[in-house]
Amino acid sequence: MDQKSLKDFSRSPKYNEGLSNRLSASIDRARFLGMVVGEAVSRKVDNEEAQLKFKVPETEDPTAESLRSLIDVDDQPTAIKGLYSGIVEEEKIDLSSEMPVEPVEDFLVDEHEDWDKDKDLRTYPVPESDSEDSDDDPMLVNREKTPNPL
Repeated sequence: MDQKSLKDFSRSPKYNEGLSNRLSASIDRARFLGMVVGEAVSRKVDNEEAQLKFKVPETEDPTAESLRSLIDVDDQPTAIKGLYSGIVEEEKIDLSSEMPVEPVEDFLVDEHEDWDKDKDLRTYPVPESDSEDSDDDPMLVNREKTPNPL
């Protein structure tokens, strides 16, 4: 996208709504990607003083910087004429005559044959309740939410 189109796009209501939705997402990865996209687009279209910077540890990570640098990739599409030169006609193959058919009985396994191998194993009763699931102490529950970036 050229600079003018990117600037118009970054000021559009659809972009701002999408970015706002990502920043208010409850999923951390979606929020992180929203911050990265917002910073990357802002770096391209805004001057140094007005650039969007979240200043949270996640966006200062090398991974975030590598994702932000993707906006600088200048990938030019190839001409459509080059695609036509490599077209090869598809060859029709009749697969029904070449493949041998195996009877289904060769693949079925009789489950009763292996039962005698398990006779020496000890069986355990199914517990009625799990003692670990009975922790109802409200002091052990972490209700602290990660704040959304502003």
